[in-house]
Formats: sequence, structure tokens, C-alpha cells
Amino acid sequence: MGNLFARLFPQPIQRKGILIESLVFIFIYLLILAVLPAGTPDRTLVENLAILTASATAALLIFFSVPGMPSTAKRPWFILGCAQLAWLTSEFLTDYVQSLIGGWTLVTIPANILNYIACCLAVYALLQFPFRSHHAPTRFRFILDAIISSGVVVVLGFLIFVRPLSNTGPVLLETLIIVSYPIVDCILLVLLANFALANWVPRRTAMFLGAAWVAVLLSDYIHVSLVLIGNYHTGSFVSLGWIFGSLLIGLAAVFEKDVQSDGSLTVKQAAGFDVGVQFQKVLPIALVLVLIWYVITDWQLSGQMSPFGLWMSALLGVMLIVRLGIRAGEAELNQYWQLFKNLGDPSFICDPAGKLLLGNPACGAIIGIDEPSDLIGRSLFEVFEGLSPTDVGQSVKQEKTLNAALKKDGTPYLLSLSPIVAENSRMLIAGVAHDLSEQKIQRDAIQHAYNELQAVYKKLEDLNTQLEQKVEERTSTLQHAYLQLEEQNKVLQGMDQIKTDFVSLVSHELRAPLTNLGGGLELLLSRQHDANEQKTLLLIQAEIQRLTRFVENILNVSAMEAGRFVLRPLKLSLPMIVSEVRNGWRNLPEINRIQLDVGDELPLVFADEVALRSVFGHLVDNALKYAPQSIVRIYAQLEDDRIRVEVRDFGPGIPADKRNLLFERFQRLEAKDSQAVYGYGLGLYLSQRLLRAMNSELHFEPPGDGGARFYFYLRQEE
Repeated sequence: MGNLFARLFPQPIQRKGILIESLVFIFIYLLILAVLPAGTPDRTLVENLAILTASATAALLIFFSVPGMPSTAKRPWFILGCAQLAWLTSEFLTDYVQSLIGGWTLVTIPANILNYIACCLAVYALLQFPFRSHHAPTRFRFILDAIISSGVVVVLGFLIFVRPLSNTGPVLLETLIIVSYPIVDCILLVLLANFALANWVPRRTAMFLGAAWVAVLLSDYIHVSLVLIGNYHTGSFVSLGWIFGSLLIGLAAVFEKDVQSDGSLTVKQAAGFDVGVQFQKVLPIALVLVLIWYVITDWQLSGQMSPFGLWMSALLGVMLIVRLGIRAGEAELNQYWQLFKNLGDPSFICDPAGKLLLGNPACGAIIGIDEPSDLIGRSLFEVFEGLSPTDVGQSVKQEKTLNAALKKDGTPYLLSLSPIVAENSRMLIAGVAHDLSEQKIQRDAIQHAYNELQAVYKKLEDLNTQLEQKVEERTSTLQHAYLQLEEQNKVLQGMDQIKTDFVSLVSHELRAPLTNLGGGLELLLSRQHDANEQKTLLLIQAEIQRLTRFVENILNVSAMEAGRFVLRPLKLSLPMIVSEVRNGWRNLPEINRIQLDVGDELPLVFADEVALRSVFGHLVDNALKYAPQSIVRIYAQLEDDRIRVEVRDFGPGIPADKRNLLFERFQRLEAKDSQAVYGYGLGLYLSQRLLRAMNSELHFEPPGDGGARFYFYLRQEE
């Protein structure tokens, strides 16, 4: 049929063009009726022709639009097109065949039967639209609502139209048929309202069909009213509603097609709370209340009770009570359905043979089905592979856990099957499918990591074995080397002891002659000599004193290293010690470069006198040697509970790269200095050792204005 209409209408039909053409058609029809005189046969001919044209146009538009409609709308619209053909045939029989035959019964009865068939087809077409709810109680409750609403309309139609006629005498069949048309129109409208509010029929489609049937209802009502009073004339404006209704049905089909073709008119079904759905639930109650109100009001006004109205009101009231029970069950079932529907894991119910009876959206999603109802009737073995019919059948006796894979893409699933008891003690199976793809990935990752760990562990074992062998070899070598080193150490210790004893012996043996030489020179210097002799004697005395200090330093270092150096701390006057140290250069010109800045008010210090004199001697001697043109200043002051002592010169200073070696023994600034500046690199080393023995520390800092500054702290007397 789609190919046939494609050939008849090669150009696509646009909804805007059809709408404009329909308005032009109605305008021309109204213009012709306005021009033609009333009561002429031409008006009747134009009216009949316009009605047939509108009905035929509606039927053609429906059948032309069906191929392009959504799949869910094709079947109901095809049935509605058949209903439109039935209306068209009925109108043709009534308008043309009856005038040719002239018999009322031979034509009118078949025409009316076709009208009733068309109405039944229209109701059936509404039932073919996909209902949002798939629960049997909800569908049954909705059908009961439709029956109650239709019953109210039938009873009200009988009370309003038929009963007044029966009071005037017997009701003729022709009159009864004519009166039934507005009642049937009202039934269609009430059913359409129920279907649309419950989201059974799309709201846009319901708006078009509702407007069409309202127009037909108005024409039928006016037609019936005029016929009953004997004032109806063909070719009047009453037929406008039938024409307008047919064209609206055709336009509804075109709009339904365009919803699918351009996607701009998508019909949205209600989700969540919908005012229309809630209104549909109370609509039957409201209609029954209207019926009861009308029966009571009519009884009060006329003084006569209608038994038919009373019994029908009671019957519909009982049906409302039944409906309330169904509604309560529906609400409770909906809660369980929402829980079942919102489960993240695919869930289903099947019979022992594996035939699916119910599934949630997640179950449909894994095999690419949008509507869970499409799952019904499928076999579980069509969805999953790796299942045994025996294992599935045994699930009606006890719970089972089966491994399976999705046939579509091989995704692994774990099926948990549990037996459930349905009505009539029928055993069914409830199943939940758990996706194992993530667990499989993690398991493979863990297995891979385990394999790598095993390989690493094996490699570590091999390395450990090799390491143990190497350790054994190295240990044996080290033990041998250790024994050799121990023997060499003993030899070196013996040699060091011999060296120490030798140095101590030599130094001790040198001290006595040097002392005697110094005493002899003192006697010689006490006598009168000429200038050259006096100068020679002073030079000899200075060299003897230098050699004596060197010997004392060697002895002190040896004593410290041997642990035989003993300190004897005493209360000492720091100004006196410093003054005596300065007098050590009294026979030399360097004494004029030594300046003292030590106040007599300083408290006594607690130190070893010999060690303190040695420290001052070494510091002043170094300053005089390495800063030959500079003043050497000895400064002392009280800081908190200690006395800070400084020895400062203004010479070239000490290079930064040499400062870390200042307090090491046998370290000097430059080797070339050995020719011009005597010394052996023991002064600062010995001074540091002596101060540490007295719980102090020798420090160096470069002053900002040049030179060198050495300082240390001494304790006050206790």
C-alpha cells in the first residue's frame, strides 16, 4: 500500500500545505453555502459532496502517512484509517445510494452498522497505541476506568435524550439510532480523554482527534436536536462539524508522520509525577458523582425516580469500589516494580524451561532492547551461552550459581538463580546476572602481576644464591686481609710507640741543654758588651727560645696523644697573664706591635696557667709572623658569665680555601712561607687541643676590615 500511495502522490505531502488547503476548502464551502439560496437541491448536493470529499481526504492522508510513522503508531493509525473508510462508505450509502434506491431500511441500517463498526474500530485503534505501564493490574484498572466512564456517558445519554422521548410514546428505531450518535461521540471523547491522560495515546495525537470528535459531536448534537423538533434541512451549516472533523483526523495523521521524519515534533510521554495521569485516575470517580448528582437532581425536579438511572448508579458505584481495591494493589505493585526496574544488575523471571516472563530495563539493555516487554517470550539460552538446560531446570529446587557469557559480545556473567512460587503453586525461577568483566580484568591483572612476581622472585633467588657465593668468597678474602691488617696494625702500633718514645726522649733530652744554654746567655747578657756582640747574643737567645718552644710543643703533643697531659686549673688574673706573655718579646722589636686591651676590672678566670700561656703564645706568635707590618691586639671583655678573649691582626688574612685546615697539625698556609716565616704547623692545633681540655673552643672569623681574628671563651672563677 505504501508503494501504491507513493505512485499516486509522487511529491511528499507537507503538513503546512495540507493545513492551508483544508482552510481554503472550508472557506470555499462556506462561501458556496452563503451564495446558494436556502432549501435548494444544490445546497444538499454541495453538502454531500463536501462531506464525502473531507472523509475521502482524511482516509487518503492516513494511509499515505502510515509508512512514514513510528513503528508503534503504524498499526493504530492503519485501523483508524479503516474506521475512516467505514465512515466514508456509510456517508456514501446515506447520501447517494439511498436517494437512488429510495428504501430507508435497505440503506440506512447498513450505513448505521458501518458507523458503529467505525466507532468500534476507532476504540480498537486507541487500544493499539503502546501503553506505558506493563502491569496487568494497571491495564485492568484502566480498562475498568474506560468501562465506568463509558457507562456514565451511556446512562446520561439515555436519561437526557431517550427517556424524554419514551415519555411521549414508543420510541421508533430510526429515532433511537439518530439519538445514539451524540452518545457514541461522547463515549469516544471520554475514552480518548482517558487514553490521553494516562499517556496511552500521545498527547499531540489526542489533541487532534479530540478536536475532530468534538466538532463531530457538535454537528451530531445539533442534527439530532433539529431532527427531533422537525426543523432540520439539508445543506445547512450543521455539516461543518463533520467536514472539519474529518479534515482534522487527516491532519493528525500527517503530523504523526512528521514527528518521525523531521524529529522536531517529538511526543513526550510523562515521566514521574504527571497532572494528566493523576486527573485520569479521578476522572471515573468524578463522572460517577456527576451521574449520581444528575439522578438525584432529576428526581427532585420531576418528582419521579428513574429506576434505570438508580440501578446504573449503584452498579457503577460498586465498580468504583472494585476499582479502589485494584488501585491499592496497583500502587503496592508499582513500588515493587520501581525497585525491580531500578536494579543496576540485569534481573529476570523465567520458567523452568528458560522462557523469560519478566525482565528489568538493565536486562534489556545488555542485549540492546529498549522495552523490557520485548524480552517476554525470549529464551534464556538465546541471551546467554554456556548454560545447561538441566542446571537451569534444577534451579526450581535449590539456588544455583552458574557462569555464562553474553551471546552478543561474550561478556562474562555470573547468574544467581533462585526458585520462587507463583500463583497456582507454579514454580518459577528468579535470576540476577552479575557482570564479571571488571572482575575478570582485575583477576587477569592480578594473575599477570603474580606471574611477574614469581619471575622476579625466581630471579632474586638466583641472585641471592650468587650473592651468597660472592659473600663467602669476599668474606674469606676479607678475613685474610683482616688478619694481615691486624698484624700490620700491631707492627704500626709498635712503630708508633717507638716513634712516640723516641720523640719524647729526644725532646726531653733537648730540653735540659736548651735550658742550660738559655741560662748561660742570660748571664752573658747581664755583662757589658759592645753593640755587635750584644746583637749576636740577643739573636742566639731568640733562636734558643724558639727551639725551646718547639721542643715544648712536641712534648705537649706527645703527652696529649699518649693521654699523659695533666691540667691544673687555677684562679688566674687574665691581665697579668697577658702582660707576661707580651713581655716574652721584650728583647725583640716586635713587642711594640703587641697591644693589650684587657681591663684590670675583669674577674679572675679558671684555667691552667701553663696551657693558657701556651695558647696566647701561639696565637700572638702566628699573628706576628703572618702579619709582619700589622698591629696585634689582644682584647678581652665580659659577656654574660664568660670572658671572651680575642687575638686580632690586620694583615692579609687567611684564604677561604685554607680555613678548613686551620686546626689540623702540620698545616701551613703556603709551603713557600717556610723560607721567610718559620714554623711547623703545630701552633693552632695545639691551642685548640689545650682549649678543649679546658672545656673551651678556639674559633676563627674574618673581620670585615681585613686581617684575622681568633677568639675563645674562659670561665670565671667558681
